[in-house]
Amino acid sequence: MNAALRVLDRYQIQSDGVFERTDIDRTRLKDKEYRVSLRQIIDVLNNIAQQRWHPELPYDIGRNLHISDYGLYGYAVLSSTRYRDTVDFAQRFHYLAAPTAEMSFDFDKDNPGWEFEPVSVIEQSPDFYSFLTNLQAGIFASLHQDVIGQDFQCNLLELRYPRDSYYTIPAHAADVIKFSAEKNRYSVPPKWMDQRLELGNRMTFQQIVQICEKELSELLSRDEGRVSGKVRKALVQSLSFGANMELISRQIGLTSRTLRRHLKRENTTFSDIVDSTRSELALRYLRDTELSIQEIAYVLGFSDSASFVRAFRRWTGKTPKHYRVGF
Repeated sequence: MNAALRVLDRYQIQSDGVFERTDIDRTRLKDKEYRVSLRQIIDVLNNIAQQRWHPELPYDIGRNLHISDYGLYGYAVLSSTRYRDTVDFAQRFHYLAAPTAEMSFDFDKDNPGWEFEPVSVIEQSPDFYSFLTNLQAGIFASLHQDVIGQDFQCNLLELRYPRDSYYTIPAHAADVIKFSAEKNRYSVPPKWMDQRLELGNRMTFQQIVQICEKELSELLSRDEGRVSGKVRKALVQSLSFGANMELISRQIGLTSRTLRRHLKRENTTFSDIVDSTRSELALRYLRDTELSIQEIAYVLGFSDSASFVRAFRRWTGKTPKHYRVGF
């Protein structure tokens, strides 16, 4: 959301109207604890798309999203030491990124790349389809440069929409750009597949993968069959484990009012489940990994280490450092 506002500001575009019919409190957007739903994000993007302010606007918005915006998922991707490992992780745990597009990786040895399709959350006009497609292309460009380095360049970008669409892609987005393609595809030069990533840390990456495979699956099995269990699972599958109630209720097929009623019957609340999920993950990270206090605060969606320490003291009566020393 903030990435879109930054780009609109750079284009000197007044952005007040983009929040119409979204129920978003714009005054809280800079608050890192404030969460908006995927549907709200899509509604804002649709409002922007309808204005036709600039044909390359969605690509620029995507380029302003970075790996640090993706919580645990992003931290794991940044910790990978080989691009091939990054791809494997991204495909297995893609749900952690609260994606606006479905995607899969084609390991064609001569032309590997990401095949993607914007999520069908609302009926998409041709303008909005090309808007979301270009947004994702921009996200790919930004994340690949974050992970691989500024030397990365897409060699072939294939797009399903026609060349004469209003929203289009800048020529520098790839060496070759093809329109009216059979599928959307963001190709990756084969040389990068086994390239060592300089920012990676294999130990950290392995620890986070282990968390995703074992600790998270164990956490998700809690309260299986109950609505509270479905909420816990949806929280883990949402960006930074901090999605709001509206988004979670949509994900599990209920209205927020109905969800609140179900949770009351199970003697819990949405905020209680959020709190307990964060608490249990914090304990696991401190006990089973070597992630720093700052790193744990980051992947759990806290605004800073101090906020995490205060929450942890409330949960356990101890500081994270004193708890870890006990192990």
